Amino acid sequence: MDKKNIFLAAGGTGGHIFPAIAVAEQLKKKNYNPIFITDKRGRHMIGQGFKVISILSASPYNSQFIKRIGNILKLIIGTLQTIFFVLTKRPVAVIGFGGYPSVAPILVSHFMKKATMLHEQNAFFGRANHFVSPYVHKIALSWNDTRNIPEHEFKKIILTGMPVRSAFNEIARRHYTPPHNDGEIRILIVGGSLGAAVFDDVLPDAISRLPDNLRQRLRIVQQVRENKINIVKQKYDQAQVNAKLEHFIHHIDEYIAQAHLIIGRAGASIVAEIATAGIPALFVPYPHAMDDHQTANAETITKIGGGWLMPE
Repeated sequence: MDKKNIFLAAGGTGGHIFPAIAVAEQLKKKNYNPIFITDKRGRHMIGQGFKVISILSASPYNSQFIKRIGNILKLIIGTLQTIFFVLTKRPVAVIGFGGYPSVAPILVSHFMKKATMLHEQNAFFGRANHFVSPYVHKIALSWNDTRNIPEHEFKKIILTGMPVRSAFNEIARRHYTPPHNDGEIRILIVGGSLGAAVFDDVLPDAISRLPDNLRQRLRIVQQVRENKINIVKQKYDQAQVNAKLEHFIHHIDEYIAQAHLIIGRAGASIVAEIATAGIPALFVPYPHAMDDHQTANAETITKIGGGWLMPE
């Protein structure tokens, strides 16, 4: 008997894609066939083991009128693409994980009488999810005190927590071991899907000012923007700091497992993965995130002692 298809619709950032992958892992175990619907950015983050459909999508809230019209046209084309894929793949259900690539799949599936559901990763209900919330049967939340949910949708809410990829549960079973006296101090620095310019600019200089004996103990792995790798590498070399630099860290679970401290943004996915793994973290929320949801994520964790928050 053919496996039943379930669409997982997600925007093209790690914060949307990685929780969808976690759900896809479990759906496969339940003998369903998960199919991702995302944009071209999201396609590159999803492993070879899953089927992926790319559609056109963009934010309709661009401040420039011409770009806004162009983005609306992309959404219309993406909707037509989605209609075709729903008719041909016949999913039994569609789960949206936020981001504008999830809008058309939810709307189309609703009007085609499919089962629909949203998952909100952040502690602040995102715009795309807010827009499509009237058209879903259930709304799954990561945080009990998620803000900005429409009052008339409260009856749909279920608290599931954040779906986390199975690799991070394996890290938690090993238990955290702090650095030994005079031993290595392993620091992982990550800045979201595209890296963080402020980490590239500030952290090498700050680390270079540490005492010599402390710098010699450091083993740093840092995600760096592609155009800054040579500059950042030079700064670490001059400070005689052992640093491995990457533009994008594909197997981040392996580096999190080895880290004594993580410095990073506070996207919902990475916050949940760090919390699951049980590694101390310094969160620096991206100050321009939509509705400042990263600060809300970090505050939720720091209130229970899971890390520290430092505004940029």
